Amino acid sequence: MERFAPGRSFADVGCMWSVDGALAFAAEAAGATSVTGVDVMAPTPAFETERARRGSGVRFVRGDVHDPAVVAEVGRHDVVWCSGLLYHAPNPLLTLERLAQLTGETLLLATEALPEVPGLRGACVFYPGADPRPFAAPGRVGLASPFDAARGYENWWWGITRSALEGMLAATGFRVAEAHDDRLHVTIVANRQ
Repeated sequence: MERFAPGRSFADVGCMWSVDGALAFAAEAAGATSVTGVDVMAPTPAFETERARRGSGVRFVRGDVHDPAVVAEVGRHDVVWCSGLLYHAPNPLLTLERLAQLTGETLLLATEALPEVPGLRGACVFYPGADPRPFAAPGRVGLASPFDAARGYENWWWGITRSALEGMLAATGFRVAEAHDDRLHVTIVANRQ
């Protein structure tokens, strides 16, 4: 946050699930000029308590980032943080297009990832059509338990390799400036082209 938030507007897309807006508050504390959190979930009691305790100006928008009206309500921000969202989206390219509409300068994107597939750059696995056993881990809906379309974004829809992610980012108007990869998780710093 100290590197990207000071003096810039900041949006945290997917700010509630198990973090209660913590990164939005960190951006505000680091000197962001304005901060907006957006999530399909309602603000948690922990978020509301912390916002009141801090006297925080973090704005919260409840809605789906895939909805153009929500994108318009959130508005463009210099820096957009999005973590743990892409593999839960049925259409990750659309997700990145919406993030591009929100991003004025820099996208900070963190996602679970798959190792590269030898000889097949840009590979992805569509989990609803795959044998989930190699990917199953506790709590992964659609992998550790049966895929359930009614559970929507709770499902793990995609396994995305870093090369596929970089290709999708380029297709949606981003240039990767940095990538931090530990084989099963990647964090990308991408700038608007």
